[in-house]
Amino acid sequence: MTRIKKQIWNVRKELIRLFRILIQTPRAMGMVALSRDVAEAAYGSRPDVTIHSYVRKSGTVLIPPKHLPEDQTFSHNTSRFPERLPDYDAVLLDIRNPDFTFQHHHLLDDDRRVIYEPNMKLDQLPIKEKFLVECKKLDGTVAYLANTLFCQYAHWLQTQLPLLPSYWETFGKENIDYYYIGDGKTKDFAEESLLQLGIRKEQIVDFPCRADRSLISMKFRDIDPSPAMRAGMKMDEESYRFLKENLFQAREPVAGKRLFIQRGEVSGRRELNLPEIKEALEPLGFEFVTTQGMTMQQEADLFGNANVIAGVHGAALHNLLFARPETKVIEIFPNDYSEESNYVIANHSRCDYHYLIGEPVGNSFEGLDLLKRNRADVRVNPEKLLRLLELIGV
Repeated sequence: MTRIKKQIWNVRKELIRLFRILIQTPRAMGMVALSRDVAEAAYGSRPDVTIHSYVRKSGTVLIPPKHLPEDQTFSHNTSRFPERLPDYDAVLLDIRNPDFTFQHHHLLDDDRRVIYEPNMKLDQLPIKEKFLVECKKLDGTVAYLANTLFCQYAHWLQTQLPLLPSYWETFGKENIDYYYIGDGKTKDFAEESLLQLGIRKEQIVDFPCRADRSLISMKFRDIDPSPAMRAGMKMDEESYRFLKENLFQAREPVAGKRLFIQRGEVSGRRELNLPEIKEALEPLGFEFVTTQGMTMQQEADLFGNANVIAGVHGAALHNLLFARPETKVIEIFPNDYSEESNYVIANHSRCDYHYLIGEPVGNSFEGLDLLKRNRADVRVNPEKLLRLLELIGV
């Protein structure tokens, strides 16, 4: 009995010790949604923070997407394809305070507030549930180049790499020592694209850190209040030009390939009837490929040497960035979901963009949130796909 009591006592002591660690370990205490007004209110009076802000006028007119007549009445429950790109404002903070820390894919100020996009809330960010950690001190200037999703290909092209021009134009590329991309093992495409842009491997920071000088820029693209402009990622024309001019070009002569981009090893938006799709398209000269395992240069070669590209909505279609003008594009969506990021990139590349809506797969998505509809699998009607190809002259 005495031994049991001792064991209980030891367990109690360990629980008390763990509880004390838990309540003493710091977490994020708030959020600074980095719009111009919020930045001024939070940091405008501080001598260690300089605020740069500007508005970019866009108004870029987009060519309406094409489709079969039966998809005309498709209900875009999450967004509609926009007719133009919105203006956006950008805020850049120049911080000379080593108590600001880069960790868990974010920059936190000296009050443990997360500095991030104005259309997000702290409860929506994974850092809300994480403990803050000790950060390695780096000498020099570190620029924020991260995102809530560590090195996810679509977000890397849409929201991370496009931050570089604001840093370089304001401070000069030669005056930035490091770039914080988040905490984790650097993905090959991130390292490859940064090297292409003149950023050496030793300048890439993928661990928690603090610095003498921290830079963070955020673009806020939701100035237009209309519902059509508030969902999905929309690459602005300035970002597109920067990526198009400074990343990769197709190396081979244009071969006029017809491609179906497969989803690869994924857990969502899988092609449920891929054999039927192959049976319909292979006689028309389509090659079925996946970009999984490719370098960015290989992806640029693939998309830059095609004249027809079809595939289910996903990050791989962001490689339309490398496509040539007049390339015919068919983006296939789940039956109850749509999103405009690839449509916008296709417009920038002056592609001939079309969409096709997948068949119902036996599940009702009514009332489900955006993430669940986004990950719904896809069943393609081969006859419908062939009719669309005939309509566009393939």
